[in-house]
Amino acid sequence: YAVPDFFISIPVLWRKDLFASIGMGEPKTWDDLRKAGGQLKAKGHPTGMQFSHCNDANHNWRALMYCFGAKETDPTGQNIAIDSKEMRESLKFGKALYDEGMTPEVFSWDDASDNRFLASGVASWIHDAISAFHSTRITNPKVFEQTFVVPEVAGPGGTWNVGEPNVWAIWKFSKNVAAAKEFITHLTDNQKEAMEASLGYNMPFLRGQYAKPMPYLGKDAKLAKLQDQEKITAFLGYPGPMTPPAQEVVTTFIVPDMFTKVARGASIEDTMKWGVGEIRRIYAKHKAS
Repeated sequence: YAVPDFFISIPVLWRKDLFASIGMGEPKTWDDLRKAGGQLKAKGHPTGMQFSHCNDANHNWRALMYCFGAKETDPTGQNIAIDSKEMRESLKFGKALYDEGMTPEVFSWDDASDNRFLASGVASWIHDAISAFHSTRITNPKVFEQTFVVPEVAGPGGTWNVGEPNVWAIWKFSKNVAAAKEFITHLTDNQKEAMEASLGYNMPFLRGQYAKPMPYLGKDAKLAKLQDQEKITAFLGYPGPMTPPAQEVVTTFIVPDMFTKVARGASIEDTMKWGVGEIRRIYAKHKAS
């Protein structure tokens, strides 16, 4: 168990001027992003999401699969549910996103690559935390003027954004439990200051923790819509809880690897067989222990 601190939201950051150049407004669906990526890549402004072993890859591709109705487990977290038509459709769509709108560099991207991509003025859109929004504000004000935020776009299965949970825990073997508890208590008593100082990056973990206008987000015209992010946020392992096996699936990057395999030309069925097998192996190991 742990004390919730904050979660990181991963919205869509898009270039209003570039979308307008192809007659498009704010993207509403994943298919809007696909169409924009393809048309703007032809104009020298591709899109990009990480096909690699980094946190962003785990979040971004899960957001896509959840929006397509794919599920990692059932709500109990005990039974694997990823072997589905919805997961196959999300893999097919992920390949279309890559083929139509991306370049091969995304296979080697790390968590900061899309930040630099947006700030460079090349990107048409990215799917990333608002750290990319702020770094663009600082390093390229002209591009920032045209950079806007969508909490998440919709897919056939709804609108789900993946949150990155951050929590505090005290090791059982700790030699200074009293001080650790005092430290955590101090932090939880000063959450408002932390959210303000993080420029809205540290999203409140608890429902109703802050009334609107929320710290920082409420006073930024572009970020204000993130104040309702909790309504569309799912966590890793959705719709089940973040169990130890669910976390191991995350840390071994099985889901990003599935999207990578298909993007690089592997068949969806071969990829499903591999991915489901890896996930079953992990869950079986944890049940045995």
